[in-house]
Formats: sequence, C-alpha cells, structure tokens
Amino acid sequence: MNLAILAAFSAAITLAQAPPAETEDQVAEQVRLAKRDVDSGEYAKASQRLAQLVEVGRFQSAELRAEAYRLLGMSMLLQSPPRPEEAKSAFRELLLIDPDTELDPFYVPQRVVDFFDQQKKELEPQLAPIRSQKRAEREARRKQLEAEATRRREEEQQRRLRALQPNVERRVIQREFWVSLLPFGLGQLQNGDRSLGYTLATLQVVFGAASAGSALLIEGLRDNSSQKFRDPQYGIATKLEIVKWVGAAAFYGLWAGGAVDAAIHYKPETVLQDRLLVPPAPGTNAAPVLPAQEERPAERQAQAPSKQSEGTR
Repeated sequence: MNLAILAAFSAAITLAQAPPAETEDQVAEQVRLAKRDVDSGEYAKASQRLAQLVEVGRFQSAELRAEAYRLLGMSMLLQSPPRPEEAKSAFRELLLIDPDTELDPFYVPQRVVDFFDQQKKELEPQLAPIRSQKRAEREARRKQLEAEATRRREEEQQRRLRALQPNVERRVIQREFWVSLLPFGLGQLQNGDRSLGYTLATLQVVFGAASAGSALLIEGLRDNSSQKFRDPQYGIATKLEIVKWVGAAAFYGLWAGGAVDAAIHYKPETVLQDRLLVPPAPGTNAAPVLPAQEERPAERQAQAPSKQSEGTR
C-alpha cells in the first residue's frame, strides 16, 4: 500500500517537473536559432539545441521536422570532433520524411553533400516505396487542388453570368383534354384556332336555336283543349318539325366534328416567348436578347396535321 502511494507521488512529481509543451511558433523559433548557429559556425551549440528539440518531437509540420533533422545532421558532421553516426541517424530521419531531399552544394560544404549522398544511396531500397507513396500523395493533392480551383472558377463564372443575365419570365400555357369535348368550338379556342372556333360556335348557336325555337313553336301551335293541330297549323307544324330535326342533327354533327378536330390537334402545353421583367445590368448598351425557344419534336408532330387541316379548310 505504501509502495503504491510512493509510486504515485513520484509520478506526480515527474509530471510536475516535465517542461511544458512547446507551441509550433516556439519550435519554429528554436529551428531558426539553430540555423543561425550553423550559419555562424557554432555547430556544437546548434546540435545541442536541435538534439533536445527532436528528442521531444513536437513538430506540427513535416517541413519543420525535416529542416530540424537537416540542420542536426550538418551540425553533427561539421563540429569538431565530427560525430558521423549521429549525422547518419539525422540524415536517415530526413530521408524517411522526404526521400527526394537534395543538399545544395552552394550553401552546404561538399563533404557534407558527399556524406549525405552516400547515405541516400545506402538507404535507396527503403526509400523507393516511400518515394512512390510521397509522389502519389503529391499527385493526388495536386489533382485535388486543380479540381478545387476549377470548381471555384466555374462557380465564379456562373455567378457573373447570373449577375449579367436579365430577369426573364418563362410562360407556359397548359391545357385540359376534357375541354376538347365541349361544344361551341371551345376545344378549337383552347388549341389556338380562333377562326374555326368562332365559326363552330356561330353555327351551333344558329342550328341549336333553330331546333329549340321550332320545338317551342310546335308546342305553341297545338290546341290547348285537344293538344292536336288544326288544319291551318298542321302544315306549319310539319315544316317546323323538319327544321327542328335538321337543326338538331346539324348541331350535334358540328359538336361531334368539332370535338374530334379538337382532340386531334390537342396540345397539352405551349411555351410562349420569354418576357423580360427587368432591364439588363447597368453599363450594357445592347438590347436584351430573349433566348429562342426550341420547338419540341412532339409539338412539331402535333402542328403538322393542324397545318394540313387548315389548308384543307
């Protein structure tokens, strides 16, 4: 029991004495100071600073971590006396991060470049699959960035087009089939054939009125007591009877013919020319151009017999 308490107390003291975690900016500042030490020839100081930094390993970015190992390998190899084993380990970590890393001989001593190239050649079997994976990741990232840039350009282009495009109202006339079965040319009027519709309406009104009027006159000629026709009225009633049935036959014949014609030329809808609601964007002098409406194949087929029937009439 006492040993457990003592162990817990020791662990708490160790955690309390542990240095606080460094932020990314602090790590970057340490790397910058180490690079300044390397540039000024203080290789031992730089290696000591970097060794503590990589031992903690609190790097947020792979680029900063690679730079720390690059500087550590250089400082280990350039200090007196040189420490090639530690330099080899640092360069190995650097190559595992980025297998395509190259040291510029313009800024790095040639013996360091030669040592690095030798290590790179020895690690080539291990670096080949890592290099392939890194290249595949870079290619995927490049394609993703290109796709994102293309999407943004298209969205921006669509936004500009919408800003320049005038506000246009699209008008569509929808029709009901049951109207084609009504009398008085209502089906033709719905289909847009006004001349035939008005003609059928006029003729049906005339023949319907003649038939209905004849029926009323016939009933008016009957004798109120016997409900029969007397000699003078019988001839008139006979002629009116003929007019009644001829008018009725003409009325219903025109109704049936008009319904058939309206059903043949029936179109569920018609797209009218677009109507401009607001003027175009400011700064444009050209008049707004309304987009042309393409005639659908079904409408062309429906209009063909209509033109033929109009020519026949």
